[in-house]
Amino acid sequence: MNKSSSKTNHQSFEKTVKHEVDMAFALSAQEFAWSRFLQQKLLSSPHDDLISTSSYPSEILERSSKKQGGEKHQDRDEEGGEIKKRLKELQKLLPGGEEMNMEEILSEIGSYIVCLELQMIVLKSIVQDNTS
Repeated sequence: MNKSSSKTNHQSFEKTVKHEVDMAFALSAQEFAWSRFLQQKLLSSPHDDLISTSSYPSEILERSSKKQGGEKHQDRDEEGGEIKKRLKELQKLLPGGEEMNMEEILSEIGSYIVCLELQMIVLKSIVQDNTS
């Protein structure tokens, strides 16, 4: 097998694993709206069309580091605008968040973060087991 087809097979394998991990993630918390939305998206989209949630952390870090260098807000209206802006960012990150109101987002985001942390622990464990 040549390097090109080996690389293609590896990428296909990674996409399949990601899809299955994301589906397990969605199925693990079916009582939450974000989970049902993610499951529906996974079932309706081919593996190639899925947006990788793993790209979100780097985007968040990039935006966060830019904001830390900014001036402190002196006006409450500006602070309110900043809060609304950050809530809009949360809305984009939470599966199905763009279809939820702010109250729903705030009630769902905690479970989403906990499930992401658990997914990370499981994936780290799998990687450690396979490299040992």
